[in-house]
Amino acid sequence: MNQQTRTHDKRQHLIKTAAELVYRNGFVKTTLADISAEAGIPLGSIYYYFQAREDIARAVVERRVAELNGFLEKQAEQSNPRLRLEALVGVWVDERESDTEFGCPVGSLCYELAKGRGPMSAEAARPFQLLLAWCEAQFRLMGCSRDAKTLALHLIAALQGISLIANSLGESEQILREAAYLKRWLREMESRTKRPNGAR
Repeated sequence: MNQQTRTHDKRQHLIKTAAELVYRNGFVKTTLADISAEAGIPLGSIYYYFQAREDIARAVVERRVAELNGFLEKQAEQSNPRLRLEALVGVWVDERESDTEFGCPVGSLCYELAKGRGPMSAEAARPFQLLLAWCEAQFRLMGCSRDAKTLALHLIAALQGISLIANSLGESEQILREAAYLKRWLREMESRTKRPNGAR
């Protein structure tokens, strides 16, 4: 393994560690010393990879965006746009226990970074811009072109909202209830667009 590969691997290890700590503890409460201890890498070495805390935040956002892109690209294998959207809802079902304990890993991070419209607010918007654009495209493919943007916003808002509620109440079954409702909503919408004169 050459030096360049080792450097890349160490950086990725630090980003993964930082992402996990930020998810559990929040960005404000996660220090470089915390990341150093958790990653098993001397604190002085971390400054070689990240000059400031903001660099860590950007790297964690980039990781979340890459994870989202990976999921969304995989959905391209599914030809039915309604099933693609249901798969997105399914992520909340699969991750309901961790969401209940810590909140949505994307939503909680973006909310914290965007608070006060500080220097990281533009970075914080990226995951939601990606999700909203993708959902809008799926609704258009379902035949809901006129309302696609609003429907995309409604779906993402519902998913983020249920993460917040489940986290606040400590009740993961709230996510199951909302996910079941959203899947019925998507199926009913698909059914309406397939009726004569039903396209939006």
